[in-house]
Amino acid sequence: MANWTEEQKLKYARFQEILEIGKQRYVDAGNNPQHYRAGFKGEDYLTDEERKEATRIMRQMFGISITNGYVYCQGRSWKLPEDSLLNKE
Repeated sequence: MANWTEEQKLKYARFQEILEIGKQRYVDAGNNPQHYRAGFKGEDYLTDEERKEATRIMRQMFGISITNGYVYCQGRSWKLPEDSLLNKE
């Protein structure tokens, strides 16, 4: 993180903020914070918009893109399974 630009630091802070929002909702609902599962739809207590924003930020931070059923990351690529939810984004 020491070499990150100010923009990268802001994106990371927003990503963390979104995850903390979900975790707080999870705790407020009476659940154990140690069992919180960030990023799992139905278990992360995030709205669809918050989850999409967190996903978009994460992909930007780590250079991940999905095009025509393929994932591209750090010079590598692989085909997603036909039934992958990532193909439907």
